[in-house]
Amino acid sequence: MFDNIVKNRFWFFKALETYSLAVYFIVKRSTGIFDWDHSPLSALDDPPFIFALAVVGTIALVYALWDVRHLYYKQIMTGTLTFVWLAFFLSFCANDALLGVYLSFPGIYSFFVLVGIVAEIKWE
Repeated sequence: MFDNIVKNRFWFFKALETYSLAVYFIVKRSTGIFDWDHSPLSALDDPPFIFALAVVGTIALVYALWDVRHLYYKQIMTGTLTFVWLAFFLSFCANDALLGVYLSFPGIYSFFVLVGIVAEIKWE
């Protein structure tokens, strides 16, 4: 398993980053700090979407730990990771535009994670 983590370390870190986004929304929701009343993030911080983040992170973690090679698992994993990070990047950008902020830290973070995923898909 350690050999698979070394070989798939990029996807291991993407799984951890996806989990960190879920933890970010859990902390935001549990502390009661809501700065997005009428934005796309008001729907994306609900428990079903946080659960979906955890599921996508688990899909990536399973690939990183066990190097699954059948049933198009890697394509499904990269597609779900790209979709999730693109959706949250666009919602962070829309939220920043509605608040009048240029680009917040979560938007920059999701942008670089998304660019990393797309670059890894392209050059792999």
